[in-house]
Amino acid sequence: MDFDYKNSFARWYFYITPLFILLDYIYGINVRVSALDTMPTYKNIYYGFCILCGIGMFITPRYAAIVALFESSINFMMIVLGLFMPYVQNVLYAEDILNADFKAVGEAITAEPMANLIIVGACVVLTFRKSIETIADSFGFDNQAIKK
Repeated sequence: MDFDYKNSFARWYFYITPLFILLDYIYGINVRVSALDTMPTYKNIYYGFCILCGIGMFITPRYAAIVALFESSINFMMIVLGLFMPYVQNVLYAEDILNADFKAVGEAITAEPMANLIIVGACVVLTFRKSIETIADSFGFDNQAIKK
């Protein structure tokens, strides 16, 4: 099995994680992990995890597709939770759903979560797709078998 992923988009995405961290902590622009803005400890843990993923991909590029697949799955769940949690919380805590105040939902959907959705969402989709193709190729499946 060869999961070589040397010049992939996913590796470069993890290599620029320090740039995302600098944007977040110096300029307050959080486009990598906006779902965890209210939980700084978890955000720092996630940033550390992304840096470890990048280091792991650099050291052992053979398993980069597996690392990217795992991380993109986590990131996708965070995007979904970040976008839908204000809505879910409003529905859960509203006494009368028909008269619920949905202003909090509108206020939660600002530029940062939308930038996160566009940038990270596109990266997650590309990384997930490329990882699946790379892993399938390493097991001898060709693209024709996948498309059928």
